[in-house]
Amino acid sequence: MNIILTSGVALGTHVPGLLVNNSFAARGLASRVYVLEQLFPEDVKQRVRAAKGRYSRNFRLAKAAHALAADHAELIPPEAIVALFEEWDAGRASSIAVFSGFWASIVREYVKERPSVRVDVCHLDAVPSPSHRRAGEIPGSRHSWLLNARTNSLNEKIPLGGDSTQIPWVSRSIGFLAHGGGWGMGIHEAAAQELAEAGESVSLILTEPRNEPPGKPTVYLQDPEWESWADAGFPRLVAEAGPDATSFLSRDRWSDAFELTRRARAVVSKPGAGTLVDSLNAATPVLFTEALGEWEVANERIWCALGFGMRLSEWMDKRDPAMLAAMHERLRETSHGITSYPDRLVAEGFGQ
Repeated sequence: MNIILTSGVALGTHVPGLLVNNSFAARGLASRVYVLEQLFPEDVKQRVRAAKGRYSRNFRLAKAAHALAADHAELIPPEAIVALFEEWDAGRASSIAVFSGFWASIVREYVKERPSVRVDVCHLDAVPSPSHRRAGEIPGSRHSWLLNARTNSLNEKIPLGGDSTQIPWVSRSIGFLAHGGGWGMGIHEAAAQELAEAGESVSLILTEPRNEPPGKPTVYLQDPEWESWADAGFPRLVAEAGPDATSFLSRDRWSDAFELTRRARAVVSKPGAGTLVDSLNAATPVLFTEALGEWEVANERIWCALGFGMRLSEWMDKRDPAMLAAMHERLRETSHGITSYPDRLVAEGFGQ
């Protein structure tokens, strides 16, 4: 069995993990996703929920907290780790894909007694993200980098499968989609207001209801009933307001946020890894707002260098739709030619 390790505090790593799991399953390979927070005691889960709300409301606080990120694995009771290892042994775990560095100490302990287990550490950001910075090395593991900060290049993709994920440019029903990633962090609400006041069509994803949403966008809320550690599916949204709300019909294949991304002319968001995965799969350009940290700054630098996105402030100076169409075309051409990360793993015997 193949094990895929993600974290619910970073949906930009969790959702790609779900996509890789789907890719393995489509090939008939036994695979399972584990979310770190599944192992937390209930009181710690409550603290995680509270932190999400605080960070969504206060971007400065979110930036400070991520800069000082600690090892979340220390919050897991020892007996939960014992039970986890027993479960992996019972499932005959042969390979492990690590998407969140918070799992490193746990995997390190597991492979100590099982050196035949293959481990791939997948970096979705161009430089080490907070979870990977203090992770330390896992003996016998290798590292895969989807983005290369040294060469400003894109190495691999995590696809959703098939060309049907991309909607033709002329058929897109959403102008701009503004969001703050899985935890709704950033200045996307202010950006949505700026665009709406400029006369642009805007859809906005929020983590919780606001009394007065900026401008007059179509508003979507993250489904409060969905939690990464309690639901094996993709993140869900509910439409709060707006006459042009999208129906979500592909929830078994991708997240609701991706459904909106593939219908948009451009995404307005910070340069998180999950946003860039969606951008490439949907061939939708990104207009960047303020980054959460240096790892996202590195992501933005690559996306801009490849002609897949630009700063929102720069685009607002010109507001030329042809610039977005050109970025879309570059993304579309690149997405068809780039190597698939899960395909490569399978070809190398990973997960079998």
